[in-house]
Amino acid sequence: MESDAGQADLEVGSAGGAERRKLLIIVNPVAGQDDGRDVEARLRSAANAAGLDYDLKVTRGEGDAMRWAQEACRGDRVIVSGGDGTVMEVITGLVKSKSGAGLAQIPTGTANLLARALSIPTEFDEALEFAFGDGVVVATDVGYLPGFDRYFALVAGAGWDAELIKDASRELKDRLGFFAYVLTGIRNLFGLRNSNIRLTVDDEVHQFRAHTVMVINVGEIHDVGIAIGPDVNPHDGRLDLAIMAPRSAWGIVKLVVRLLTKRFGNDDDLSYFSATHFKIEADPPLKLEVDGEYVGSTPFEVEVIPKGVHLLVPQRYAEDKGLLP
Repeated sequence: MESDAGQADLEVGSAGGAERRKLLIIVNPVAGQDDGRDVEARLRSAANAAGLDYDLKVTRGEGDAMRWAQEACRGDRVIVSGGDGTVMEVITGLVKSKSGAGLAQIPTGTANLLARALSIPTEFDEALEFAFGDGVVVATDVGYLPGFDRYFALVAGAGWDAELIKDASRELKDRLGFFAYVLTGIRNLFGLRNSNIRLTVDDEVHQFRAHTVMVINVGEIHDVGIAIGPDVNPHDGRLDLAIMAPRSAWGIVKLVVRLLTKRFGNDDDLSYFSATHFKIEADPPLKLEVDGEYVGSTPFEVEVIPKGVHLLVPQRYAEDKGLLP
């Protein structure tokens, strides 16, 4: 699948000035633990104070955010207040529209992994100031699963990560926030069983015994110390893939320690690939999640959409990634 979304007027540019005259604000009122009416009022106040011409829409159900984002025009700016699911809906709409409209996030969900990965503030007041203030718009790759018609900004994973996400109930997330995923992750860690994996990397076929396969677009969540792979860059036009295959409970513990300490090298327990297209088959099948949402099970295919969406990020993030002219 090809996209010309990366061919907007600016692949890297300032968030200020005339670019901000057209503004679509999308609010998920039930994301996280913030009061939706208060969030909406504060967003209206910020937009009015900035003298912006804007349209604010409040989601009522799944698909609203995607549909509204898909209607955005070239040169528009979109601000989304919500969790990872709502943000991904908006990204999906922008990729489908191929408009090149820029997206700013106000993360109000449970995990807010994409915002954390991009060094976007997760405290509401700071995020609000950032969304209406100065930043840099950068062209960012997106992954696509044609068999499921699903896009992702972070990861599509089969195995352990899908199991922990499936087991993290809404009640548990409301009580524990991000640590709901930590709890279900630990609970599932020692019940993992390897499957026979057939992996196609572009045109090469590989065979593995493994319990987890992750196709990665963003490899590190900075402020929570989570890293999945080395030098994973969501701006390089490629996707990375990690195969995790420890054969014992002790091997699982050692693998977790390696990831926490960022010792990623290839061996029998952990292997990495980089490509533009992957196909993953597993026997028995593995559960599948896409950016934190359980969607089914293997098999699945993944391809990259280079520069598929334009995201507002802090200046320091763009500098660290070498994205500034």
